[in-house]
Amino acid sequence: MIEPKPLQRKQETMAQTKKSKTAVATKNRARAEEASELAVGSRLKSVREAAGLSQRELAKRAGVTNATVSMIEQETHAPSLASLHRLLAAIPISLADFFALPVSQKNALFYDAEDLAVVSRGAADLRVLGSERREKKLQMFIERYKPGAGTGEDPIVFDGETAVVVVQGTIEVEADGEIRRLTKGGGYQLFGRVPYRLRNIGKIEAIIACACTPPII
Repeated sequence: MIEPKPLQRKQETMAQTKKSKTAVATKNRARAEEASELAVGSRLKSVREAAGLSQRELAKRAGVTNATVSMIEQETHAPSLASLHRLLAAIPISLADFFALPVSQKNALFYDAEDLAVVSRGAADLRVLGSERREKKLQMFIERYKPGAGTGEDPIVFDGETAVVVVQGTIEVEADGEIRRLTKGGGYQLFGRVPYRLRNIGKIEAIIACACTPPII
């Protein structure tokens, strides 16, 4: 086997470093565009300042780093749904008030796929129906998770009922001391404040339909 010459090795190392930096820059731009589009950063800064909290104090209350709050407010980092829950609970403010979605009095609402309100984009893509009706009793989410993606390390605790049906792919769900692997057609339902989290453990995008009551947005 012929060993590469020092100059060749140096060129290969420089090429790999450049490729890595380009990939990181591309990812950062995508996340920045995502955060900017959802206006999560500017909204968080507004409600934080209205509550009289510094970034450091909010970070301490929510159990996250000061840098995390700073990056979110600069819209260079899009938080997971669980992280956003923790931040808003520390202020406190509900997701519904945070997103300040418009009110509609229509009793029949119809949506094409692109019309669903966006909760988060990226590896975990969450869309929601019925965002126009603030007084609704039920909420439906369509959630898509790339392979390896999920709800995050922190369990979600919801004070209500949650029902999920797997539409595509394979997910792993951890809830109430159990860990279950669920595939297309399977699902689960949670009652009360049961901490849970899920992750796509398959090789293709996982899609789930999630209904909860009372609504969270």
